[in-house]
Amino acid sequence: MYRPIRIAVAAAGAALLSAPVHAHGVAGAHMFVNTLLIDDPNVADEASLPTVQYLPTFNDGGTITNQTTAGIEIDKRITENFGFAINTGYSWLQTPGQKTANGLQNLAVTAKYKAYVNAEHEFMMSVGVTRNIARTGANGTNGATLGNADSSSTTPTIYFGKGFGDLPIGPLRAFALTGTLGYQVPDRRLKVDTDGSALNNGLAAQWQGGLSLQYSMRYLQSQVKDLGLPDFVNKLTPLVEVAWSSPASKPNNSATQYLVGAGVAYTATTYAVTVEALFPGNAQSGAHTGVIAQFHLYFDDLFAHSLGKPVVDWW
Repeated sequence: MYRPIRIAVAAAGAALLSAPVHAHGVAGAHMFVNTLLIDDPNVADEASLPTVQYLPTFNDGGTITNQTTAGIEIDKRITENFGFAINTGYSWLQTPGQKTANGLQNLAVTAKYKAYVNAEHEFMMSVGVTRNIARTGANGTNGATLGNADSSSTTPTIYFGKGFGDLPIGPLRAFALTGTLGYQVPDRRLKVDTDGSALNNGLAAQWQGGLSLQYSMRYLQSQVKDLGLPDFVNKLTPLVEVAWSSPASKPNNSATQYLVGAGVAYTATTYAVTVEALFPGNAQSGAHTGVIAQFHLYFDDLFAHSLGKPVVDWW
């Protein structure tokens, strides 16, 4: 599964020596939950098995195609603050009157470093780079139909999370904002003819980003006021997130896209379950409301002495 924030270099260097490490994405008293449309700022040992998305989209003929994708992601720390993630998935596209197109999505590999944590101000920042590897999924006409690019790309990305614990109004302190901002650089730049038709299978450079607004019932209960709510409710985090992409170079053959997700996350000690409704921001993003759901495992609690700790601590 984007971003704007700036940190002074000198302050970041000092904070690295004293920032506490939490596998669940905690900065101070605030825990940033796993989001589904954008990546969270934490580096951890975890897995999404699976993330299932259904979204009707318009195709070139103006009819509606129902797209379903089941994705997986594995995250593993090498050191306390540096790790990598591997993403892939399988998609089905159903268009009335046509044969269903299906196949693997291209593989994506991300390396991420958690560079700064400020517990007092509930702030976290990470930097990373994602490599989308062409022709690792379905290719040819079927792969193009599924949206698999025929050119690999590299996307440097900034990730951040900020809790609202600094605010003087108690109930508002349970809010948190996370985001990402990345710039996709294709291996092969798109070339077009004088009429705008593509001459190769290249890509345009692209901005990719997003934001999530979360409200932590756990934070409200533990840091603001215990309302005596059931334990199940105190583990819920209602959230809204938006993911967007926009061409950053010419020529290009894609439009700006916005996708909004609104739902709730239930976060237990060893797992989390999140469900969101999907709302396309424009016709390029989708045709009708969809849905996305994820089952997430935390290896640090499930396998604390093996998969749940950094590789450098295995020996």
